[in-house]
Amino acid sequence: MSKSVLVTGATGKTGSEVVKGLIARGETVKAGAHTPEKAREMFGAHAGVQVVPLDFGRPETFDAALAAVDRIWLLAVTGDTAPDQALMPFVDRAKAAGVRHIVYMTARGVEMDETNPLRQVEHYIEKSGIGYTFLRPSWFMQNFSSGFIAPMITGMGGIYLPAADAKTSFIDARDIAAVGIAALTEPGHHGKAYALTSGQAWTYGEAAEILSRAAGKPIRYVALSDEDFRNSLTSQGWKPEQVAMFSNLFSGVRQGWAAAVSPDVAHVLGRPQITLEQFAQDHAAVWR
Repeated sequence: MSKSVLVTGATGKTGSEVVKGLIARGETVKAGAHTPEKAREMFGAHAGVQVVPLDFGRPETFDAALAAVDRIWLLAVTGDTAPDQALMPFVDRAKAAGVRHIVYMTARGVEMDETNPLRQVEHYIEKSGIGYTFLRPSWFMQNFSSGFIAPMITGMGGIYLPAADAKTSFIDARDIAAVGIAALTEPGHHGKAYALTSGQAWTYGEAAEILSRAAGKPIRYVALSDEDFRNSLTSQGWKPEQVAMFSNLFSGVRQGWAAAVSPDVAHVLGRPQITLEQFAQDHAAVWR
């Protein structure tokens, strides 16, 4: 029986790109989704894609999703403050199902904090005996177009974050997916951990200027205090643990932890990373 690739988070920013890229390579794909209806709308027309319900909070969905699967694109649910509790039981079931390779997307710098739940899952996969590749991306460029920053731009005309004037080496989700697809379909990536960034770093003020030029309208950057940022998230209904997590992330940004540039994307793909200027041109209609 031919084996397929299970893509978790198949309707998300990276997962959807991974599904499309695997289809282009002729792979048989299982699109795992918390909301199967959305996945069917996105991929139902493709003969090589089977949409399967997959909810890390419902272990009863695991076995059907893992049937006839030998490789997995794995990531935690966005905003989950305890991904280790959700993903470790899934890794156990994956091992029992005969999965031979997991490409697991975590976050830039998790290897610097052994208490980070995402890092704990990395260790768990390492000890499982399943082959693995870890992808550790920086902040997504797509946060400007479809993530948490997008409503700030479209609703308030600017970017309001507690990042001071620190730089961030943003990464396009399409590059993350491309590296993931390579790791899932090509030899030479087992046991590797890749830091995924663009080819340079920008302050949020510089990013706002780039987006402004692409959109043909002014988009400003306003540096918030940490207190104002926390209050804003709380007023929007964010849970206290999510507010604390995001606040801590931006504390790291202000300390320069997000500024370093890695050559790993270019090394794996054999081409330069997508620039913020190119991303802005591709998504300019969002901000007009």
